[in-house]
Amino acid sequence: MRRARPLHLRRRLLSGLLAVGLALGLGLGLLLLGPALAQTRVVLVDDRGKEVEVPLPVERIVVAGTPLYTEVLVDLGVKDLIVGVTESPNNPPEVADVPRVGTPFQPSVEAILALEPDVVLGAIGDVREQLEAAGLVVVTPVLFIQSLPDVFHIVEVVGLITERSVEAELLIGRISERIVAVESRVVQRDRVRAAFLFAPPGLAPFAVGRGSVEGELLARAGAENVFADVEGVQQVSWEAVVERNPAVIFTDPAQIETVLGNPLLQDVEAVKAGRVVGVKAASLTSTRVADALRRMAQALHPDAFASP
Repeated sequence: MRRARPLHLRRRLLSGLLAVGLALGLGLGLLLLGPALAQTRVVLVDDRGKEVEVPLPVERIVVAGTPLYTEVLVDLGVKDLIVGVTESPNNPPEVADVPRVGTPFQPSVEAILALEPDVVLGAIGDVREQLEAAGLVVVTPVLFIQSLPDVFHIVEVVGLITERSVEAELLIGRISERIVAVESRVVQRDRVRAAFLFAPPGLAPFAVGRGSVEGELLARAGAENVFADVEGVQQVSWEAVVERNPAVIFTDPAQIETVLGNPLLQDVEAVKAGRVVGVKAASLTSTRVADALRRMAQALHPDAFASP
């Protein structure tokens, strides 16, 4: 039997004083208890601190959570194991013909059961309870993705249950290398005052603060988050945005015009300079996160990327 210890006791995601890059020691610290058992099951600790036993080999997987799970499965070369996914515009094109089982926040228990999966990835709440009561194995490593370590943890766990741990570590290494490359371009530059806002039409904006993956990437991209005092993602007023006067505003691409056209923001530095930049939130919890980080860093420090 292989046992994965809780990641917060073992994972290391190190940044130097200037946050130059990532030093990864993410191995799950597996304890082998005999060659026969090691080939038949793996025991994981999920987001609840509960041990979940996964019989091996896993041959049928349903993704009932974030498209990140689907993306990782595709990146690890095990797309053929996917028999169902949630509906999302962020799904990789490789699963266009795979049956849908509802949305990430409201998957259909009946649709999942009908597919007879060996493992369900990412289910939470009542859906998870119903699936487990029906005898299915549900693996949810983290409840909500709040940091790059959470992204890497999901990659690790998917690698374990699909017996692709080596490929998972290589994928983490490639992502980390690209993140370091971006950070190295901006680490010695003055930080630019910035905000990451979610701005649904007709509502006050939601600002990204500390303890969020968006906030972490703002820091890695060379920004000074003007809402760093906010915990997680919280609704604020437009007047607060005016008062804090960011030089760059990141938002969902579909919400750029909402920000640019807001009459209250016309004197905000980012709006006056046309530095309102679209970044899809889903790209920040993706195996393509280094691409999103580079886009953010280029918006903040265009001169740093003037040379190859």
